[in-house]
Order: sequence, then C-alpha cells, then structure tokens
Amino acid sequence: MSSIPDSLWRKMVGYSWTSGCPVGRSSLRYVTVNFWGFDGKRSRGGVVVHQAVAGPAARAFTALYEQRFRIRQMQPMDSSWGHNPKGPGADDYAAMAADNTSAFNCRYVGGQESRKVWSNHAYGKAIDVNDFENPYVDASGRVYPDPYFVSRRAAAPGVFSSSRSAAVRAFTSQGFSWGGLWRHPDYQHFDAS
Repeated sequence: MSSIPDSLWRKMVGYSWTSGCPVGRSSLRYVTVNFWGFDGKRSRGGVVVHQAVAGPAARAFTALYEQRFRIRQMQPMDSSWGHNPKGPGADDYAAMAADNTSAFNCRYVGGQESRKVWSNHAYGKAIDVNDFENPYVDASGRVYPDPYFVSRRAAAPGVFSSSRSAAVRAFTSQGFSWGGLWRHPDYQHFDAS
C-alpha cells in the first residue's frame, strides 16, 4: 500500500479523477498485489482505493491469491481506458469489456448516469473483479459486459459462484458486501460503504 505515485496520478487526472470528485489524492492509496492469471501464471497488478479500505482490500486479494483464484488483469482506471462516454470518469464500459479488475473511478452509478449520483467507486470504496465472469445486471435487465456468465454461476475460474464461496468470503470477511446478492445482481462488485 502506498500513496498514489506521481506517474499514476498524472494518468488519472482528467480521467478517473477530475475537479469536483468527492475524494482527492490524499485520501486514496495504491494497493499492489500478486494474483493468479487465467494463464496459471503469477502476475502483479494494482487498484486505487480509499485509504480506509486499503488494508481490507489488500487482505482480500491476498486471500484470493492463496486460493489461486484467477484474475484476468488488474490495472487502475486512468487515461489508458479513455473517457467515460456517459459522464465523468474513465471509461468503465471499456474496462468491463477488457475484463479488468479495478476500484476507484470518479463516475456516476453505472446505468443510471442521468441521475448524477456518485458511485461508491467515486469514493474508492468499491472494487469490481473479473467483469466478464461476474457481470452486472442493471434495473432494465441489460447485462454488462456480456450475458454469458449470468446463468453460469457454478464454480469456475474467476467466478464468484455464491455468497458461501471462499472467494466471496475473502471480501466479506474484510467488511465488504457483495453485489451478487442485490435485487439487480452486480456479481463483480464489492462495496465497503
């Protein structure tokens, strides 16, 4: 866990962080961790989170690593994703399509951008893991990024199969709640609010 490096912050400004965001650089931390890729090899990645959840996030990802849970990629939301086409923030839709695990992104609630309500990602208190394997179903029934795994919730590499699974408990044991239990499931989402 560290402060946001200057090189990363320069890539975040104007994309995942803009003036008017509810938290600033001093409240955020960069958590880098090892993870097991879908290729079976150890990789390293990082997420930006609120300082209050940096320790719990690091412990949750450490538990996933010990379980050999697969993660496609883990890159912070920054200029490499482009601008969100539906409001402030980096393009979360592009990150979901790339199956990127991420956290802080100063954006509105997905699928409800017209309401202009900050997502918990805008506070750095939400983490999305393996978007493709753990899709989000919005209130209209639209699935992001792809519907393939909506009906395939059995244990499989990178899938959060149920609230009883060790992978989900890696986060819930650290105080996160799982979006997979919501009325409109967000299987990728863990929230610390």
